Amino acid sequence: MMKTEILHKPAFAELKVYLSPGERIVAEAGAMVYMSPTIGVETTTKGGFMKGVLRKMLSGQTLFMNTYYAQSEGGYVVFAPSLPGDIIKIEVTQPIYISDTNYLASTELEFGVKFTGFKGIFTPGGMFWFKVSGIGKAWIAAYGGIDMLQLGPGERLLIDNIHLAAFDASMNFTLRKFGKLKSFLFGGEYILTEFVGPGRVWIQSRNLPVFANLLYRYMPKKD
Repeated sequence: MMKTEILHKPAFAELKVYLSPGERIVAEAGAMVYMSPTIGVETTTKGGFMKGVLRKMLSGQTLFMNTYYAQSEGGYVVFAPSLPGDIIKIEVTQPIYISDTNYLASTELEFGVKFTGFKGIFTPGGMFWFKVSGIGKAWIAAYGGIDMLQLGPGERLLIDNIHLAAFDASMNFTLRKFGKLKSFLFGGEYILTEFVGPGRVWIQSRNLPVFANLLYRYMPKKD
């Protein structure tokens, strides 16, 4: 059985994965920090090549994934997200949507890619979601901490899209306007997602655009 541990929790977490011969772990390109020289790497696209090209054109990122595997000897590989925060493991037994900005790694699960449409550019939250399914494990990384909420049948929850990291694919949800607040990022109506249980939702505690806006206030300005 694959052994894993999460280091430096909760603010600057890393995922360390110990691989025995024949074991494999998938991670988004750029997540690897360091690894044993006995670990091999294969690069593939998830969700189809053309979707990968589309994502690169529209968001400046790619859908390329690296699969790490132990060769004749075992070894280890360490992954870290781009932002400071926590990492948690999800036991996948049913399909789950994971934001492309929160996905870190997984065992060899089935992958799909959901494009939320051009409207996603103008509302908080990402344009792409990974749909992982099968039986295995996935690790998600948050900007800040992670709350997992289990909603009962008919229970409702409103979430700021930027804080939404993952959710069970079986859940019903709708987008709705939040009062008369305006999005500081795009100037449009502020949008929340309303989920209806049963199901699980994973929420990250920090908001990167808000933090970026705070830093911008202190940056030198041209006269």
